[in-house]
This record gives sequence, structure tokens and C-alpha cells, in this order.
Amino acid sequence: MAVLLTVWALMAVSGETPTGRFLHRLMVVMPAAALNRINRLRMLVAIAVTGLCAALVWYGQGDGIRVAASILPDTVIWLTTFEVSTYLDVMMMLATASALTRFRYLWSSLVNVQLRPLSRLRIGRKRSREYR
Repeated sequence: MAVLLTVWALMAVSGETPTGRFLHRLMVVMPAAALNRINRLRMLVAIAVTGLCAALVWYGQGDGIRVAASILPDTVIWLTTFEVSTYLDVMMMLATASALTRFRYLWSSLVNVQLRPLSRLRIGRKRSREYR
């Protein structure tokens, strides 16, 4: 949950950078498109599958729930084997990528502003004629 909230915060901060556009597409546009594809037939299939699962649980007198409950501690232990440092590394990498794209844009705009007066002097054209 914390990773999801961090990605949402990073998306909000990134703005119109390539990273921000990618996160917006991943976190907003793609789920909205998936929700837009839901129609009556898919809802009927989902209700039928849920009803079938409920009937099997009722018919088996809760044996499936007991089996799932006995697997739950092992599943939780397996999920917690991933280190938190991996999540922190991913978050720092995303933040760095976002900052570098902004820095690259800033650097290119500063270079363009600095070189604009030099292009008016046409220094490069004079040099190329002298060497001919």
C-alpha cells in the first residue's frame, strides 16, 4: 500500500515529464480503459463465477476456506521475505529519473539561452570560410 501511495505521489510531483506521463498512463489511463471495457456479459460471468465459488464452499462445508486459511501464514511469510530496501531503491530510482529529466530540460534551456547571442555573431561561419 505504501508503494502504491508513493507512486501516486511521484506521479503528482512529476508533472509533464516523461516519467510523469508514463506513470499517468500506467496509473490512470490504463485502469480507466479496463473499467470502460466492462459490459453486461462480463458482469454476468463475474456473478456466475462468484455464485459457483459460493456454492462450492457451501457444498464442501467450509473445507476450502480451512485449506486457504492454513496456507495463509506461509503466504504472508513468503511476501515479507522481500526486503524493504528493494522498495526504497525503486522509489529512489524513480525520483532520480524524474529529477534528471527535469535537470536535462533545464540544462538544455540554459545552454540555448547562453548560445543564442553567440549565434547572432556568426562566429562559426567566419571560421569555416577562413579554413577553405
